[in-house]
Amino acid sequence: MTTSAFSRRTLLSGLGAVAGAGLLGGALTACNSGGAGGGDGTFSFLTWDAAEGSPLATAVTKWAESTGTTLDLQNVPGGDDFEAKLRTVLASGAPPELIRINDDYVKGYFAEGSLLDLKPYLDKDGIKPEDYYPVAFNFAKQPGGEHAAWPIMTNPGVIYVNVDAFEEAGIDLPSTDWNDDGWTWDDFLAAAKELNRPGERYGCLVFPDTSLETVFTTSNGSDGIYSKDGTRFTLAEGPGAEAVQWVADLALKHKVHPDFATITAGENTPNWQQSQLGTGKVAMMLALTSSVPWLRENATVNWDIRPVPKKVSRTTVNTMTVLAIPKDSKDPDKAWEFLKYCVGEEASAAFAKSRGFIPVSKSAGALFEPDDKAPENLPVAIDALDHAVNENFSEYIQQARGVYRPVLDDVWSGKRTAADALGSVADQVNAILAGQG
Repeated sequence: MTTSAFSRRTLLSGLGAVAGAGLLGGALTACNSGGAGGGDGTFSFLTWDAAEGSPLATAVTKWAESTGTTLDLQNVPGGDDFEAKLRTVLASGAPPELIRINDDYVKGYFAEGSLLDLKPYLDKDGIKPEDYYPVAFNFAKQPGGEHAAWPIMTNPGVIYVNVDAFEEAGIDLPSTDWNDDGWTWDDFLAAAKELNRPGERYGCLVFPDTSLETVFTTSNGSDGIYSKDGTRFTLAEGPGAEAVQWVADLALKHKVHPDFATITAGENTPNWQQSQLGTGKVAMMLALTSSVPWLRENATVNWDIRPVPKKVSRTTVNTMTVLAIPKDSKDPDKAWEFLKYCVGEEASAAFAKSRGFIPVSKSAGALFEPDDKAPENLPVAIDALDHAVNENFSEYIQQARGVYRPVLDDVWSGKRTAADALGSVADQVNAILAGQG
């Protein structure tokens, strides 16, 4: 497998997911059927990563029990398998009542008419945008004012630090304040060099996924992977390509980062990235807050979280667990009741218990109090949402990724510069973004 196959979805799907459906208790039943809507009185929900005990499964179980609902949980593997399944059921004319959807692809699915506009429900129930984190609530808004989906959890990017390594090297830990003027890219690199122990521990690890492509480019003054209006491939432009090259040089030039061939091989092992930090093989790691649960249970070093380093700005990425109602859902009203439950007090408490999945309601931030396990500075995760951006999406994102991500292999391996590799496909990606691909 090449690094072009990586995405942040690959990371998320490895965090304790179990493929296949299972009986989760109460009125919830499992089903591996073809994916059509219930029709027999069941409420069907197509998702991935809903293993027993996961935050989403816990919320589903409680909702089913409290409403007396028999839930047909269609739990399939994430990634390409899920996308293929989703496209099949949406085209069938009898989709599930509710679906989980990759936040990257919401705009595309809505543009093709597959998703129900939720704005009438928001208006009817008096949903107040100010009650939710803006980076989550505003994500689903479309240019015409429609609301295409409903995020229920957020996962911003943070820097995980091996506290033991910092103490051993005699280096002060970075500030926990996202507004601090310090903790720059230069500081990050200097710390990585001090923390590096050849043959024993690398100074840092920045996994080659789309979080990298957003965090470092926006921090460098770029719009991110694409322009904010989704019409330009800004990753290939000056600040974007410069940021990608800076990350590549952590391994190629400074030798404070695993070579990307090692990372490619590691991707085949579940939770490989988290294990590098958790077992002391790296001293710093960029990852989403969804890595917190695994580290809380498995890390053998003392660890904590910190803000991402800044250059032009201190900006991180926000990813989400997103649910949507298919346009052809047989029971959209019931689906909406489920969505409302997922952002209510009971579900928010279940999500927050993991310490890695942040509910979208602002009031749930009070649930993120440190306990007797790491991270000690848990509020860093909540504060991240004020500095987070969603990856700027296009309805053609799947096609665009298929073109530009393969050329990044040459950047990570040092065969080509980021400017050369990304520039070589810029015209093609821009044509795709213009609907001409």
